[in-house]
Amino acid sequence: MALSADPPPPPADLRRAVTGHDDCGTACVRSDDLLPSSESPAFPGVWGNNIWVTEATPTGDNNSDVDGAARQPDSDLGIVMHNGTVLRYTDLAPGALAAMTSSLDYNILIQGKLVLIMEDGTETKFETPGDIVIQRGTMHAWKNPGPGWARWVTVLVDAKPAVINGIPLPMEVRR
Repeated sequence: MALSADPPPPPADLRRAVTGHDDCGTACVRSDDLLPSSESPAFPGVWGNNIWVTEATPTGDNNSDVDGAARQPDSDLGIVMHNGTVLRYTDLAPGALAAMTSSLDYNILIQGKLVLIMEDGTETKFETPGDIVIQRGTMHAWKNPGPGWARWVTVLVDAKPAVINGIPLPMEVRR
């Protein structure tokens, strides 16, 4: 299915609440805001935003004043943080295709339908909100069979390349 010349707008902005501690050490909500989507300049029909990025694991981010969404991931299309984690959401227009990448991620479908495309060409359809896909360093892409937008949330964790027969597989991105 080709991307429509004039697809409907992506789903509404995502609400994000961030907890922390006040000056007395009491747990509190530090911010509660909406994160707007922006379209990927390289991939038409692929929208989204980072929800939170840590610079290291384990993280010392427990009470920092830095907004984690302001940090910029530094590898794999700018969606993976070396030695850290990224929590992001992605909106995919009907008919759109997201690039094939290799990363370790936990994906949770929020709305719509997605087709997981593996390197060997196999396709698996997900259409129930709450469906989960755990990617373990495998080359994969996503497509939206439509008819509406798809949204999913992903936790990306920096990982070493998969090793097959003692040889590390290349970590790469394909268009």
